[in-house]
Amino acid sequence: MAHKFSKAFIAALIAADLARAVPAGAENFPPPSPEFIEQVRQALLQRPEIMLEVFALLEEQQSAQEAVADLEIVASVAHELFEGLDPAKPILVEFQDYNCGYCRRVHANVAELKRQRPDLQVVLLETPVLGEASRHAAEVALALKATEGADAYERFADALMTLQGNADPVSVRATLTDLGFDAEAVIQAAAEGVGDDDLSRAERLARQVGARGTPYFVGPGGLVRGFGSPEDLSAITLPPETDPEQDQTGGGG
Repeated sequence: MAHKFSKAFIAALIAADLARAVPAGAENFPPPSPEFIEQVRQALLQRPEIMLEVFALLEEQQSAQEAVADLEIVASVAHELFEGLDPAKPILVEFQDYNCGYCRRVHANVAELKRQRPDLQVVLLETPVLGEASRHAAEVALALKATEGADAYERFADALMTLQGNADPVSVRATLTDLGFDAEAVIQAAAEGVGDDDLSRAERLARQVGARGTPYFVGPGGLVRGFGSPEDLSAITLPPETDPEQDQTGGGG
């Protein structure tokens, strides 16, 4: 059964934490008295907004720590993940599955972001996590990319993401035909392993960045796990801004 903390209990916890906090260089000061702890507790009870401020600060610190950790993940794979791209232009890498409902929903947001920022470089990485039908669709998509080029791949990927129904062998074949491709030839190429190296690379990169599900976005500025608004996605397409104070000091060495 879930335990609901009372305001008094929370106030007591915060007061105890404040009492245990020892300022640097003040190790020889006597510990706070019970009376002082009680005064802190009463102050927190009388002004509960202080607790909200404390919780907000803790959340802000946690978010900052997570952002730093995300940038470390990006840095560990940036050389390979962003290879061949222009670092001066925005970059967005998406790990996707054609049968993922959230991937299909976020597809419109990616399209909107591309409309807003025509110089955006979008990289799609096939990450079929939803079974054999998804894997087949990914294999066919990559075989098409290898045989017909990036533009053909993009058209096919866009069509699968806007399907009315699952991406399965029947709909994949129909989509290829509708787009004017030789479905038999592309599917045969996929069966022969054309594009398998790209799929293995995408799956390896997914493990390295922690993408255990889809959609999952990586950019020079961080990560977006799951569904993201155009604003969320835009925020990670460029590296974080340089600290102005660092610029004024000339960096440092």
